[in-house]
Amino acid sequence: MPATSQRAAGRSPDIRRSAPPSAADFPPLDRSDLAAYIANLAAELVALSRIADLRTLAYLTDMVRLEAEHQQAALKSRGKAPATGDQASETRPPESR
Repeated sequence: MPATSQRAAGRSPDIRRSAPPSAADFPPLDRSDLAAYIANLAAELVALSRIADLRTLAYLTDMVRLEAEHQQAALKSRGKAPATGDQASETRPPESR
């Protein structure tokens, strides 16, 4: 059955997803720059969510933006460090340390 027929019948198409990339798939990144990129990406998602009047998504993505900005500021104040596969304990939420 074609994907359009499946959607019309109320079923989602069979989509095979590959495993998400791991840290080993990328070169070392500057954690502060990565946090800034995530903050910018989240800001775009906030704007899109607000345009579509998706209030909960706008709120949650804005929280991501704020946390990314906070992490960026914290990383800059400590000096630049390359990203690693293991997250440093000082950037984890307090309850996960």
